[in-house]
Amino acid sequence: MKVAVVGCGAMGAAASWRLSKRGAEVVAFDRFSPPHDRGSTHGESRITRTAYLEGAFYVPLLKETFPLWRALEAGTGMDLLTMTGLLTIGPLKSEPIEATLTAAREHGLDVKVLDAAEVRKRYPGHVLADDEVAVLDPQAGFLRPEKAVEAMTRGIDLRRNTVVTAIEPRADGVDVIVDGRTETFDAAVLAAGPWMAELQPGLPLTVERQVMVWLAVQAGDESFSPDRFPAWLRESTAEGDVYGFPSLDGRSIKLGRHHGGEAVTPETVRRSVTDADLDPLRLFVTKHLRGVTRHVIRSAVCLYTNTPDESFIVDVHPESPRIVVLSACSGHGFKFAPVMGDIAADLLIEGGTHRDISRFALQRFAKPG
Repeated sequence: MKVAVVGCGAMGAAASWRLSKRGAEVVAFDRFSPPHDRGSTHGESRITRTAYLEGAFYVPLLKETFPLWRALEAGTGMDLLTMTGLLTIGPLKSEPIEATLTAAREHGLDVKVLDAAEVRKRYPGHVLADDEVAVLDPQAGFLRPEKAVEAMTRGIDLRRNTVVTAIEPRADGVDVIVDGRTETFDAAVLAAGPWMAELQPGLPLTVERQVMVWLAVQAGDESFSPDRFPAWLRESTAEGDVYGFPSLDGRSIKLGRHHGGEAVTPETVRRSVTDADLDPLRLFVTKHLRGVTRHVIRSAVCLYTNTPDESFIVDVHPESPRIVVLSACSGHGFKFAPVMGDIAADLLIEGGTHRDISRFALQRFAKPG
């Protein structure tokens, strides 16, 4: 089977990897040169976790990702996944804490609730009010997105700096239009992320600009190292939903806001970062982190491609079972990439999948009548 994969960020790279493992001949197309910083799959680190506050429905899929990441590491010799644990921080009865605990209970996950005093003792970089807690999810950590794309596309026929302008189903295959010429494949995966609207019009997708920043830690403070400082989430603060990482360079930590960014297109997005972008995050660290300064080491912009319900799209194309639509990660999809790529391979090679992807169906966007 010869398969075109359009878009080679997290989902396209993963589909390419898993299809090639099943014996497919894969040709991947990307308008830039992966790994790159134009879409959603960059920024040095991405959180992965298991006690998933977005819904217990996701947990079985998350459990599958960890051995797949380790298999990718073993096959390439690359260091991709670092297990640090993850802290979800907030008031005990807050929605994020309760949702995290619900997912853990439903799937028998080994999490621990730490009171404010215990968090202060274990993780002095965090500032908690007396009525706040942290849920420690030990089956969590961070991934290296650029390295992951490089690993997943190793050995793939990757057409860099190549823009696909259309994908057209036919009875016995799929036509991919590139630079005015047509290439024919047995099947295709559409994983264009922020550029999805150009190739699959009509989907209710929005593209959102997000800012990441690396702020300096106080010189000599080793409490932010990956072996001492888990990745973390804090939702519903005055500065928004904020996430962060341990220090990977010994001098800064990365943090960002989850959602709350401006609506953009990938062609018009403002790539420069201003004080107005950074001030909420600098204010956040003065309230919630100890030992982190307001000094910016660097910053970056990435894009979320959002569905109205902030869940994914993983389905066959309404006009052809030879095309899989695999996109719209809504800002939390990177960690799922290996299993999503494997599901795409299931759908094209097996004609179905044993995984429950009912909540990712295109049909949920169909207009009644």
